[in-house]
This record gives sequence, structure tokens and C-alpha cells, in this order.
Amino acid sequence: MADEITFWDFSRSQALSRHNGSRIDVREISELCAVRGEIEAVDPHLPSADEMVGIHPLALKRPRRWEAAIAAMIYASSGQVALREEIIKARELLDRLSKHDRSALTVPRMLALVPTMIAGFRFSRQGETFNPEANRYLEGARFLSVLLEERPALEVEIGLCAHRAGVSNPVLPEHVSSTGANRMVAFVASLLDNSRAGRRTVSVSQQTATDRAAGTVNSLVFLHYAHGGKLEHFLRTLDQHADDIRAVLARHDAASATRFRFTPLDPFSEVVERDMEEVFGPDWTGAPTDPRWRPGGTLDSAVEEAKGKMARFMRDAPLDVDRLLRLHKDSDTPSERGVSALHWFDRHQRQPLGVRARYDVAFHHRLALTTLEKDGVGIGMERGWDAYQWLAWSAAYGSAGTAMPLLYARSSTEPTHHVSLRSFNLRQFW
Repeated sequence: MADEITFWDFSRSQALSRHNGSRIDVREISELCAVRGEIEAVDPHLPSADEMVGIHPLALKRPRRWEAAIAAMIYASSGQVALREEIIKARELLDRLSKHDRSALTVPRMLALVPTMIAGFRFSRQGETFNPEANRYLEGARFLSVLLEERPALEVEIGLCAHRAGVSNPVLPEHVSSTGANRMVAFVASLLDNSRAGRRTVSVSQQTATDRAAGTVNSLVFLHYAHGGKLEHFLRTLDQHADDIRAVLARHDAASATRFRFTPLDPFSEVVERDMEEVFGPDWTGAPTDPRWRPGGTLDSAVEEAKGKMARFMRDAPLDVDRLLRLHKDSDTPSERGVSALHWFDRHQRQPLGVRARYDVAFHHRLALTTLEKDGVGIGMERGWDAYQWLAWSAAYGSAGTAMPLLYARSSTEPTHHVSLRSFNLRQFW
């Protein structure tokens, strides 16, 4: 990739998606900006091709021209006209790199990776404490360092959220948003295709239509379908979601130098269940046998955080599972897997708050350990990002002060606008 960039469009409009996977040189960035500007009727006032070529990768010369080049690449790939206060975050990210990593940054490599990271990840100067709205530069520098490292292979873990629908209208969409899923995968391809790793693999994990869906989907959603005698419809919708994601990954797998694969969540969940049994005993309620879970430790703190988060979703009213079973068996589409899911839901609902909190922390801790063992990176694309998840990852990597190769993509509820990255959003695309 010495002189070229692999281009991917992860904008809302997907105006340049026909160029996805194309190899371009630095001069062509300004041309793509002009094409996008004409299609979207925006005049971003970005630099010429000659100005793009003449920058220093670390902004040691002509810093304003360097900023303009960063802005141009952000606009070409995301469709957003970044503010200067957003663009200069790129300099702070580079300042956190080691001398060795900075020496690996050619102009094309810098323009391929750094603007993509600024567009897709929000960063904050906040120090040791958790910030649900932004990533620490500490993590950003470690993540970028991994992308810049010449290595035989790089593996990326992405977990998609458990199909959480709105509380006011707890109905699953019939399909995953095609545009949202395409943008997510294009963003990841933009990072991985321009990395220096020889073989790149992205594993996208998702809950499929099995018993465990009854425990991972929001309980209000599950009960909405159960009370309506529509559990089989619920499960078929999850089947459809999995098919939708598989189709998107297959399309990008064909166009990208990165391998994208769909991973059903159940095998991973089974590993977490074994972890729970080893540490807390068969019913998961015992005192921990593993010192990492000792009282006062990072994982114990994560459990306390998770309890506070999950207490809001606990049901007070007892569950009339026999009535729900009758409703399912008398429905138009009774099925054995619906009966099985109902029994799983009943068992899950009977678990004490502390057990559920332990499981959720163990889940994210195991995900972190898996990423650590593979020397890979994690990219957060699911809806939620909470303190207990961050603590579970921190425990795997050492402490809250240790840089983890985990970044969460931008999430925003602001009205969409092409100026600024504040309204740009790559997560929560259900």
C-alpha cells in the first residue's frame, strides 16, 4: 500500500459506494470530493490534488494544508464536512503514537487510516474514567498502532446488539437496515484493507434464532411476541436478520481484501456458561474460585455496575409460563423451538440480579480475553456501551489505566446534518 489507498464509502448517502474497494492515489481524493459535492449539492471548499500530495504525514510542515487534507478524506469517505475542532483531534491521535509507529506513516497510509478513525470514532481527553460517549486517545493510539504493524494476520471481533427494539413499540424490524449494515462493514473495511497486516479477518457475532435469544433480547420484546402468540414469527424474524447480515458480509467479502465472516453467538455463549460454572459453581451463585473475581477487584466492580444498570429491567410480576405455552401451542404457527425458547426465558427470568450481572460481565470479559489471546482488536458496533463492559475489558488487559485495542464507533441521536461529525452515527442501525 506504499502509494495507494483502498477507498470505502461509509456515508449516509452511499453516493460513492460504486468505488468501494477501489485503489486510489492521494491525488484522486480531491476528485472524489468533487463528485460527492456535485451529487449532494455541497461545496466543502477542499484542497486541490496538488495540495493533497504536498503535505507532511505528521503535519510537521504546512499544518493548515495537512488539516485540509484530513478534512478532504473525511468528506470523501463519510460525506461529513468536519469542523476544525474535530480535524485537529487527528494531530492529538498521532502525538500519542510511538516514534516507531510515526515512522511507518507515509502520506497515503496516514490519509487512509487517520481520517477514517476520526470520522468513525469519537475521542476525548478524559483520563482514567469511563466515558460512554467517547473513546480515550490512549485506546485510539493502541488501535492505530496495531493497524500500522507489519504482521502476518489481524483478527477483529465485532458483536452486534441483541436486537433491542423500542420500549414504546417493542416490535423487531422485519429486516436489518441494508444501508446501515453496508456502512458499518464499509467503515471496518476502510480500516482493515489499509492496515499493514497480511491476512485480515473480521468476525461479526450475532444472536440467532435459538433458545438463548430468549435471554439476550429485551424481555419486553420477547413478552410482546409471547403474549400475542407470535413466538415463531419472532424466531423467523431473527432468522431473517441473520440472513440479512450474512448477505451484506458476503458482498463485502467479495470486494474487500479483508475476510468477513458471520459467527452465531451461541458457541461463544456456551464458553461463557462454562466460565461461569468454573468460577461460581453449577448454579452460578457461589463465591468465586478465581482470584480475578475477588471482592474489591475490577471484575467485582463491574458486577456492581451491571447490577445498577440491569435492575431497571427486572420484572416484579411473576411469569405465567403455562399461559404463554398455551398461547404458543394454540397459535397459527406452534413450534418446538418456540416451546424451548419459552422455557429458556422462564429460567432466565428466575435468575437473581447478581447472577445476571455476573453473566453479562463474564460475557464481555471473555470477549476481551479472546481478543487479547489473538492479539487482535475490537470494534464496538452494538447499541450500548456501559461502564461494566469497559471494566470487564480493563480486567482482561490489566487495569483501567492500560490501553486496550478496543474502540466504539460513533453513536448520535442528533438530527442528521452534513456539517460536523456530531450527528454522524455508525452504530444502532437496527
